[in-house]
Amino acid sequence: MQQVIDMMNQNERLLFEKWERNVESPQFVDSDEKQKLFDMIFSIISRSDEKSADYLREWYERYFKQDDSLTYLVKSVQQFRRSLIELALSHENSAFVVNDLYKSVDKWFDPIIADLVSDCSNSWNEEFRKQQHIVKELTAPMIPISTDICILPLIGNINDERAQVIKENLLIGVEHYKCNYIFIDITGVPVVDTFVANHLMQASEAVQLLGTNCIIVGIRPEIAQTLINLGISMDNIQTFSNLHTGIQYVTMKGKKEQR
Repeated sequence: MQQVIDMMNQNERLLFEKWERNVESPQFVDSDEKQKLFDMIFSIISRSDEKSADYLREWYERYFKQDDSLTYLVKSVQQFRRSLIELALSHENSAFVVNDLYKSVDKWFDPIIADLVSDCSNSWNEEFRKQQHIVKELTAPMIPISTDICILPLIGNINDERAQVIKENLLIGVEHYKCNYIFIDITGVPVVDTFVANHLMQASEAVQLLGTNCIIVGIRPEIAQTLINLGISMDNIQTFSNLHTGIQYVTMKGKKEQR
């Protein structure tokens, strides 16, 4: 409805004052940012400015990690709608048909809100995937210390989900780094029971199928005693009490093979 757009352009300052009075800004939005947000919404409606819609998305992405950023944006757009309708209906020369006015305003604002929610949802999903990836790497980080040797240090308890991540990271890391030896360091694992031992052996066997030697280090006396009591044998897997001894063994073995 061109009448509404003309009225907006003629009363931009009054519209801003109506809008600003009724929108409570969070701490991360100062007066300048509030003015920019109003200008973006105003441009989208009054000038059909698609670039302003992109700026609105950029504005949200900039404040994405702030609390209430989406809530503030949606409330701002909704309040702009209300302020615009109030201004149109109170206009001295108003000849707007109420039904047509509401239809036109809904036609402008509904897509903006829908796009905002969609963009925010996509941003959340992307952020969630990034966080999952970070957590996955921290759960079982592969650390190369030479062209031949990588270390996978494990800290904390190992449950079924984490055991699966350990196996995945091992196989991906071996393929990526092309190492000949991979050390699984369980020094920081407080409990090694049948469950943990079985998963460690499965991970070691999977790595060995790729042609890489898997060595488990950090076997403390109490862990060794537990494994014996449980009847768990690690005869097919090389083990050492600590990482230093394991690396010494591999280094000496490499020197002997070069002779």
